[in-house]
Amino acid sequence: MMVSHGTVIVTGATRGIGRAVVDAIVARGGKVVAIARDEAALDAIEASAPERVRAVATDLEDVARIPKVVERAIDAFGSVDGVINCAGIARYEQVGAISLDSVEAQLRVNLVAPLLLSQAIASHFRGRGGSIVNVSSTLSERVAQHTLVYAASKAALNTVTKGLALELAPDGVRVNAVLPGGVDTDMLRAPRLRPGEILDSVALEARVESQLAGLAALHPLGRLGTREEVAAVIISVLDQTWQTGSLVTIDGGLSLV
Repeated sequence: MMVSHGTVIVTGATRGIGRAVVDAIVARGGKVVAIARDEAALDAIEASAPERVRAVATDLEDVARIPKVVERAIDAFGSVDGVINCAGIARYEQVGAISLDSVEAQLRVNLVAPLLLSQAIASHFRGRGGSIVNVSSTLSERVAQHTLVYAASKAALNTVTKGLALELAPDGVRVNAVLPGGVDTDMLRAPRLRPGEILDSVALEARVESQLAGLAALHPLGRLGTREEVAAVIISVLDQTWQTGSLVTIDGGLSLV
């Protein structure tokens, strides 16, 4: 059975790439345990496909709760076949304005949470196999200004992906990562402001549009990716039965330049 036709945990399920992944799995006839912070958005997703989606509301920054969250996720449909770690946060800060709170928050959500969630689900997968996909970023290999901590957390996630793949392979558990380039999501639309900079709504909108245009121009294919394009690659990697420890890039050619 294709993993995407079974039951899959998806973190960051209410927005961006995570939401596109949920929609893709449901469209393929699979079931989703959707994990995110926004209870109202989770309720709406569950209501849209009540036989195929179960919501588990939690803030993954509170990493101590992850083992209990995994227990609830397994109980939702009785078993789990795959995990897609989409949840992530990015704080665009230049050197000199990076706070300890910002560092810790990004590391908890982008690195510690997927590591601990994968570790917690591994015992459930033993003897039956499973597939884990971590959503990383091309910034893990090609850092950009004001993304230092986010890039470092994703680079560490790449290493975690390979380490988990090696240790869990004897149990038939595959672990891979997908590295998107610039994708048009709320995260990418967050305005890059200088410390203390305040803009009115018109100027802020203009800044975001200029920012998106500049990011799109960096990609040889001349545009940003869509969340649906990235979700399709994630599902393909989730289902690939002879692939583990891989870092799969989808970036409109960004890594070529």
